[in-house]
Amino acid sequence: MKLITYVVSHKEYSFPESKHFVPLQVGTSVTSIAKDSVRDSTGDNIAHLNPSFCELTAAYWIWKNIQEEVVGLAHYRRYFASSTSNLTVKGKRIASPEEMADMLKSADILVAKPRNYFITSIKSHYIHAHHESDYTQLRDEIILQQPDYVADFDHVMGGTKISLYNMFVCKKSLIDEYFAWLFPLLFALEQKIDYQNYDAYQKRVFGFMAERLFNVWLHHQRDRLTIKYMPVVNIDGENLLLKGIGLLKRHFWGTK
Repeated sequence: MKLITYVVSHKEYSFPESKHFVPLQVGTSVTSIAKDSVRDSTGDNIAHLNPSFCELTAAYWIWKNIQEEVVGLAHYRRYFASSTSNLTVKGKRIASPEEMADMLKSADILVAKPRNYFITSIKSHYIHAHHESDYTQLRDEIILQQPDYVADFDHVMGGTKISLYNMFVCKKSLIDEYFAWLFPLLFALEQKIDYQNYDAYQKRVFGFMAERLFNVWLHHQRDRLTIKYMPVVNIDGENLLLKGIGLLKRHFWGTK
């Protein structure tokens, strides 16, 4: 099978030396991030929403403009990890196209291994880190548009584990199903939430929502899909201690 993973980036960086990884440029820079990169501002696109939709402008572009049999989405700093691959970025091993294609022989979709927040639910984490009114509007929109998913939403939000980053590798036809479910929800909320008055971080509200919604959709599909959860490597490293301290501050002291 032909597998292409699009690597979302807003700037020049080190990208995998493989024709199966294609840099996908988002943002407003006029300088190309790589000589073989493509842009989310071509074809059918929502590139102008990138400050609030984050990598979802790239996801939308993949949905509307790409016809590959199998597609994936990764980030310039985050990839599915491997302990044996010879493919590296800045010395960090990442899962090769061959490895991922082999995994898809026994799985329908590859997604990020869930993060466990342990001391707090996904709902509590969201409303402590972001705007509670956004959470309320999100649930209301699911009731309005996708009432069959409300129980899945409450289950995921009441738990402590979540797959992050909106990363995936699967057949294009499958992720098309998800995007056809996701974007009508987000486009409706984009008209209802006063996000233009948020700071730059909180303005990324629809990207944050989509991380939760991907888990909701997957939970609803759990009886028909085989999901393979993959470890994720951060090419620049990640300070888990600082993340943990931030979680405690938000949960116990209400610091956003």
